[in-house]
Amino acid sequence: MSAPLINLATLANHSMAFHKLAVALGFSGAGDIDRFIFHSYGKALREVPPADRPKGAIFLLEPPSTASAIMAGISALKPILTQIQTNVSHTFYSLPLDLSGGVTSIYSPTTDERKVMTGGAWPQGHAQLLSRTANRCVVWANGVGVVVFLGGDIYLESPDVVEELPAGLPATFQSLSWDDGAIVFEFARHKLNDTSPAGIWHLPDNLLLRPKPEKLMSVALGEFLRNRMAGYRHHDDEPYVENEGRADVSLHLFDARIFIVEVKWVGNSLSGKKELKTKKAIENAIKKKTKGWLTKYDQETFVSGAKQLGRYFTSSKYNRAYLAVFDCQAPSPTRKNEFLPVDQTHVAPHATANFRIIRACVDPRKASKIAKVKKP
Repeated sequence: MSAPLINLATLANHSMAFHKLAVALGFSGAGDIDRFIFHSYGKALREVPPADRPKGAIFLLEPPSTASAIMAGISALKPILTQIQTNVSHTFYSLPLDLSGGVTSIYSPTTDERKVMTGGAWPQGHAQLLSRTANRCVVWANGVGVVVFLGGDIYLESPDVVEELPAGLPATFQSLSWDDGAIVFEFARHKLNDTSPAGIWHLPDNLLLRPKPEKLMSVALGEFLRNRMAGYRHHDDEPYVENEGRADVSLHLFDARIFIVEVKWVGNSLSGKKELKTKKAIENAIKKKTKGWLTKYDQETFVSGAKQLGRYFTSSKYNRAYLAVFDCQAPSPTRKNEFLPVDQTHVAPHATANFRIIRACVDPRKASKIAKVKKP
């Protein structure tokens, strides 16, 4: 029991835990990094127009030329921040704490590396990878927020350096493990129950999904994994699989493993041609089971999805394949989150150990209604 307690204490005092690493990288201590981020950088950022602030930008933070050097001044740092944002896609800069010698261009990402960018911004995971492989202090700057990596681990995370708001424990402490896909249960419980216009539900009280909800689910899953999953590097939405069309999510981990995740659902969705119909008309169609209004998927989805995964796995690009089926049907005693057995005939000639089939239940109703149903 002593080792876990020591680890928790270390996380809670992560400035002390990172002190030796910061010194090894040339800083007088981890406090140098805090002072730069919350004073020089934060104050300079306050005076930079929002449009010119670094967004999804990466730069290396270096120790000063001498231990007694003064931190970078605001006036000197402001144009550098604009320069970092201007060249965010094709140049990584090295920035000494005191700006001795000015900013230095140290690396130009390759075309293949730039493919991981989203909306002209680098994902946080790429900054972590750079810090880990180069064993350097790397800053991922995104608007007023920053994440600082030391040797590949998160040392500092702040949602707002202008207001000097540290996040506390390193983000990795709160990240969820993939754990054979169990994170999908958290995603279903906390994200797919959203009944706002941004969610997957057309009429939540009728358990009716929007037209073609699968795409909404797969995109939302990718974003959830980006922010919550430990070991996440990046993901691709709908990667092309030779001879088989497109899958839903290709998930790349820091340990170089690649998973393919096929997203399916069971339940009822509204036909795209009926999307503009009134709520009353839709409810009447549901009650009368009028043809042409609903698309329904049942348990056969598990079989067809598993066979689809078997074909994808033939490409030999993936370490493991996952079928995530979101069960959007009415609650019942037999309906639960679970891992289902894999039928060898569905994935042949591949071994069943390479596949996972997951049923994740989704309930959009308010907690009060759910509690009433669960009462004996």
